[in-house]
Amino acid sequence: MIKRVVDSYKNHIIALTLGPAIKLLEAIFDLLIPLFMKAIIDLNQYNSPEDIPNVFSKTLANFIRLFGTLVPTNQSLSDALVGGTIILIMGVVGFGVTMSAQYIAARTATEVGYEIRQALFNKIIHLSKKDREKFGNSRLLTTLSSDTYQIQQGVFFFTRLMIRAPFIILGSLVFSFILDYKIGLAFIILVPTLFIMMFTILRHSSKQYLPIQSALDDISTRSSDDISGARVVRAFNRQNEENDKFEEITKTYESKSIKVHRFNSLLNPLIFALTALITILIVYLCRGVLLNGTDAEKVVISSTLIAEMAYLAQIFFATCQLPPVLLDIVKAGVSRKRVDDILKLEPAIVDGEGVDEEDKEAPIIEFNNVSFSYSDDAEHQALNNLSFKLKSGQTLGIIGGTGSGKSTIINLIERFYDPSSGTINLYGHDLKDYALEDLRNNISLVNQKSSLFKGTIRSNFSMANFMASDEEMIEALKKAEAYEFVSQYDDFLDHEVIEGGKNFSGGQRQRLCIARALVENANILILDDSTSALDLLTDKKIRTHLSSLENVTKIIVSQRVSTIADADIIILLDKGSVMGIGTHEQLLKDSPIYLEIFESQARKG
Repeated sequence: MIKRVVDSYKNHIIALTLGPAIKLLEAIFDLLIPLFMKAIIDLNQYNSPEDIPNVFSKTLANFIRLFGTLVPTNQSLSDALVGGTIILIMGVVGFGVTMSAQYIAARTATEVGYEIRQALFNKIIHLSKKDREKFGNSRLLTTLSSDTYQIQQGVFFFTRLMIRAPFIILGSLVFSFILDYKIGLAFIILVPTLFIMMFTILRHSSKQYLPIQSALDDISTRSSDDISGARVVRAFNRQNEENDKFEEITKTYESKSIKVHRFNSLLNPLIFALTALITILIVYLCRGVLLNGTDAEKVVISSTLIAEMAYLAQIFFATCQLPPVLLDIVKAGVSRKRVDDILKLEPAIVDGEGVDEEDKEAPIIEFNNVSFSYSDDAEHQALNNLSFKLKSGQTLGIIGGTGSGKSTIINLIERFYDPSSGTINLYGHDLKDYALEDLRNNISLVNQKSSLFKGTIRSNFSMANFMASDEEMIEALKKAEAYEFVSQYDDFLDHEVIEGGKNFSGGQRQRLCIARALVENANILILDDSTSALDLLTDKKIRTHLSSLENVTKIIVSQRVSTIADADIIILLDKGSVMGIGTHEQLLKDSPIYLEIFESQARKG
């Protein structure tokens, strides 16, 4: 798996070298065609190639005569037929070369794009929550889609045109000077001026693409928020306001894009105007011979002028091709930096060396003076000096107000974060000693927010255990009180799950997520407030089923006292601090806060 974008380039160094090399062969043919045209015209004037004054034209004329005389009665026609055939052959070979280069460029660009996307996706899914928060989901999504595509386009155009266009320009400049040094001086004025204009404009444009990509991130963020929160937007009748906000963001993107494209649009008219001026200058330089020279001189200067105009046209088209190529490569460079920023990020959570043998006699989970802060500010602790032990098969209940640190404990157990201080042990070993795969194979987690993936019920269950049989899935559905509504579907386990599980109600999604966790058959089952959308009776039925699970340690986070009342240990949290630890009866007796929560919910109940 690549660790930088350049690693993918190195994997395809042969193709990235061969493609431009093949295009050079095509460029050589393009540069020779005007010389053959001049040689054919000069042979029409001079009976012998040796009489032709220009050395290049003389050499090509001798080459044409090597093929003999096709029309004995008309040497000029014969020379034209031979020369035209040679030009046609070069055109056919050039076409074949071009198609080969196109194929190499397209294949290489696609493979580079594939490798970068795979490496980027693999990196993103292994990032911890803290790592992802550095970039934000919208930035990650934009980088995965837009930036990787931009790099792919950069590779495609580099392989096709990056070498060919400058070679055509420089080759035309050299041959124009060899054919006639006076006209060559005009070309020497043209080419550097074109390059100065081009790089001035591109240098200015390149600075604008990073802000444009950032504006694209903002559009992605706003789109994601509004689409996922569409019901909330409609519920508060904020459609117009959200539309105005989105319009404002898109106008910012539009104005930045128009600004840079408006500046870039100056390039082609400037190239055309400068080329037209040089054309006038070339004709002006040849005026004396064209008006006052001998017939032989007029033919030579005419053939030279035709070749020079052909080279001027080649410079014009190559120069028009080059700016878009350079712009795509500049964009690819900006995107490469954004991709590398993610690929080179060292994850905050890294694999341990692995545990050879677990101590089954030790507590399955043990917190030793654990504190944690989501920021570097130690004064604002999400969890402060927590210690407890949980034996295998026991049930731990965690209760507290919003922001009290309940989900933080779950994040630490799953090792989505590492504690700021203190240690967490699993079977007597520090969590940091475990390989992440081994650690999370011990744990089945049902998140606070139900998360189902597009596919089927079966495919969602297979995420937890791809070896699970239909009987195991059905048993899990029954324990999660989901069998009743799933069995009503004609396709049963193969019933479709649309994106986010939006074709199920909130309670149905929670029950399917619980069933998925049960399918994994892990040693530890964590329910992070995962029955909040269920009525009390269904909640009680699920807890009754879960209590029958042998040798499964359960951690239940809830706002309801009734949900955790039967737990072996209950932790009461408030603003990250432990306000009480014990059984339900002990806390009712010793903790006024717990008693207050219980009585308030009992009155409502």
